[in-house]
Amino acid sequence: MDIDDHDQRFKSLLREFLPEFFDCFFPDWAAKFDFAGTEWLEQEAFLDPPSGEKRVLDVVAKVPTRDPVPDPSGRGASHSLVVIDVEIESPERATDVRPRMLWYYEALRHRHGLPVLPICLFLRVGLNGLGWDSYEERLWDRALLRFEYTYIGLPALDGLAYYNGANLLGLALSALMKLPAADRARIKAEGLARIARAKENSARRELLAECFDNYLKLVPADVSEFERLQKELFPEGKDVVNSIEARGHLKGTRDLVRKMLTKKFGELPQVTLDRLYRVTPERLEEIALSYTDAATLKDLGLTDE
Repeated sequence: MDIDDHDQRFKSLLREFLPEFFDCFFPDWAAKFDFAGTEWLEQEAFLDPPSGEKRVLDVVAKVPTRDPVPDPSGRGASHSLVVIDVEIESPERATDVRPRMLWYYEALRHRHGLPVLPICLFLRVGLNGLGWDSYEERLWDRALLRFEYTYIGLPALDGLAYYNGANLLGLALSALMKLPAADRARIKAEGLARIARAKENSARRELLAECFDNYLKLVPADVSEFERLQKELFPEGKDVVNSIEARGHLKGTRDLVRKMLTKKFGELPQVTLDRLYRVTPERLEEIALSYTDAATLKDLGLTDE
């Protein structure tokens, strides 16, 4: 799977479930924030402003605090806002992310003048599960700099503890944690059904189910048992997976048609893009079959000009 697939999946999850993310992993901190006032921030950061290297941060939000917090520099200022930066790391080592966490912290601290809470979410590096990691710079025998950030190392966490909890985000992320190999078929079938039954809107259920289904892999010997359990005990899970697959197929078809139209007609105007992503699946199929005979986008009903 492409790294961008991991990034986009977790960016969407965290933007939708930021309060649940803190309730799950940082309950003491969760009580300090008023997530109803969350403001999502620009994700581009210049590491050497104004025109230096540009990086795209993963999830950055300005979140109100329930009580004032002191300025990290020790100055007298107090703030009622904190910038939260969550970086999602899918590589299998932590070495490269350590200096980047410092660079991102400095960029955000400089830009916003607010306290910054840096968090790294490791998908394939466990470390100690939950804790603080650090980046140091030394010259001979002197430590010139030490920077700390908090992290979540999903592979080192006890998956059943999160799977059995009430937090649905914890259930979804348990797919990346330690789970008993002998019981993975039941865990997957039951987990998908629990998400499908949850009192959440369909978009939120699908985000959770897509994550859980994608990362909780089964060995070939478990597939038949998983399918039996879905059919006999947990049919709701199959329904939500079918919905995800149908949505993914439709999106893929729309993207393909957009590329075909762009190749023939050049850059598409916004009105065409808007119409293309609103048409029914049946109309989309008609466009795909007839676009080669069309002389203009207007012939396809995708623009008025």
